[in-house]
Amino acid sequence: MPKIVDHDERRERIVEIVADMLATVGAERTTIREIARQSGYSRGFIEHYFHNKEELITKTIRWINERSLTRADMALQGKTGLEAIRTFSELTLPVTLERRNEWKIRMQFWGMAAVSDEHRREQSKRIHVSEKIILEYLEEAQADREIEPGVDLLPLAHSLLHRLYGLGCNAILRPSYFTRQRQMQALDYIMKEFVKAR
Repeated sequence: MPKIVDHDERRERIVEIVADMLATVGAERTTIREIARQSGYSRGFIEHYFHNKEELITKTIRWINERSLTRADMALQGKTGLEAIRTFSELTLPVTLERRNEWKIRMQFWGMAAVSDEHRREQSKRIHVSEKIILEYLEEAQADREIEPGVDLLPLAHSLLHRLYGLGCNAILRPSYFTRQRQMQALDYIMKEFVKAR
């Protein structure tokens, strides 16, 4: 009987290796040849599943985004309004090794997205999903009178997301300063300002 091959599992294994390489050696040194060496698969085998390095990077960013959204879904169960926004915000920040690595990959991807329509579309989708999540909980907060009626919520969502991205970038670029504790202190301040801005 012929062996059953799980192609999805193979793709995911390759993407996991690419994610690890992007986080540790960067996009320039993440070559198909090096991916083949680290995975034990041949170059031809990898190119059977992915046409080129660009596709591999796109699939990898999609994979880490799906993982982070799954984490958020689980953590947000039973939470509403500003409590949910605080939880989502904390999950966005690079306060664990896993999330630091995800941020390292994202920051490289943003550089590519600045000059690639395909990567820009992928990044825009992720930003749109985050905005939608934040807006949903802002609407709940407004309905529960945590935010005054009549306040325009879209600028609040944009402001929060911009601050989180800025804090995350600083935490990656200045890791010895932006420890987990300092990130949480900064998030406390953001939330206070965010509530005050309503």
